Amino acid sequence: MAKSIFYVGEIGVNDYFAALSNNDSVDVAVSLVPHIIDTIRSALTVMIDAGARTVVITGMLPIGCEPQQLAQFAGGPAGDYDPTTGCITRFNQLAEHHNHMLRMMLRELRTKYRRRRPLTLHYADIYRPVIEAVASPASYGFGDTPLAACCGGGGGPNNFNFIAFCGTPASTTCTDPSKFVSWDGIHFTEATNRLLARKMLQELLSRGAYNVAI
Repeated sequence: MAKSIFYVGEIGVNDYFAALSNNDSVDVAVSLVPHIIDTIRSALTVMIDAGARTVVITGMLPIGCEPQQLAQFAGGPAGDYDPTTGCITRFNQLAEHHNHMLRMMLRELRTKYRRRRPLTLHYADIYRPVIEAVASPASYGFGDTPLAACCGGGGGPNNFNFIAFCGTPASTTCTDPSKFVSWDGIHFTEATNRLLARKMLQELLSRGAYNVAI
């Protein structure tokens, strides 16, 4: 385990989605942040105590840019949306809060284990790359509808409807998924995941963590 690199994905996203679907004031979702961070801490502690020495931990994605959330909470006042991206500001603030608390927790773990064993905990930022892609899609090879799902139904700016969710008879699929940020309104396309992987590796390499080509 000491020679392996472990990857921890964005734990908590489904919990936030569930909370927001029942209470768009965000208060319930925000109250979950400490519990989710503690869950991540517990998982990392188990991994470290079992012998893991290098772990990459992913932050939270910009929830307010997800077509599912945008479609579910459509029609809000103009002030609810970021003027640059069109994403729901309060939902992205939730993600930013999660990421802030996650980084604080990682600093605490680094301090805790500093004298006991060599340990590298890398925070992987997937929030900023998605925001940048949505704000300037052409710069990253995407089309002009970065807030729409490639596969789904319902049309409109988000092309998302649970009744016509991707894979159901009522859904359709775009001709070129590589031009879309979101695959089905919830999950990213391969093109977006490729972008995130590249950004993640570039960040790790910039810290001198690994000597590999990308």
